[in-house]
Amino acid sequence: MLELKNIRKTYHGKCLDVPVLKGVNLTIQEGDFIMIVGKSGCGKSTLLNILGCMDYADEGEYLFMGSSIQTYKDKQLAYFRNQNIGFVFQSFYLINEISVRENVEIPMGLLGVKAKERRKRALELLCLVGLEEKAGSKPLELSGGQQQRVAIARALANNPKVLLCDEPTGNLDEENGKIIMELLADLHAKGVTIVMVTHDMSFARYGNRIVKIISGEEIVDV
Repeated sequence: MLELKNIRKTYHGKCLDVPVLKGVNLTIQEGDFIMIVGKSGCGKSTLLNILGCMDYADEGEYLFMGSSIQTYKDKQLAYFRNQNIGFVFQSFYLINEISVRENVEIPMGLLGVKAKERRKRALELLCLVGLEEKAGSKPLELSGGQQQRVAIARALANNPKVLLCDEPTGNLDEENGKIIMELLADLHAKGVTIVMVTHDMSFARYGNRIVKIISGEEIVDV
């Protein structure tokens, strides 16, 4: 489904170039729940950003369901990303001035989905994550765990082919972290392909595959 071939990425500073990914390879199958682990600075988030088309590799090839991402222009890539990839971040990135339901509707609005359909889909997703009664609330009226569940609902808005999660439990206590992991496990059981970066090996066990990045040079199964 997703394939990275000899991916290299270097960040260029004023005085120093920092190579982060140094020729890594990774294949993700449809229906996988892959956990990416490794030491801080090893390239986990950079890898996830490239998978999510938020950043470009300097060298190598990225195939998404057989299509080479490198051929896409910026506008085409943005549309492709919104249509095919859902994102869940450590920080929830909800808009506090609008309702929970309206936050979930945002990705659909970017694709031109009609208001009535957006509202229906948003309410269905809030029901899925157990927050239908909070649809009219503002994000700051919710707990951190509830906000992350809203963020997951938003990530699912356009029925993405893959869900990318960057430390989704990082700002939560253990109890709420477990609730989020149980929710992700349930989504995986329903057929959602998930790639997640985590430092917590106890949560990594929820995946069906754990891979480790070693110094940005190779990815090995744990």
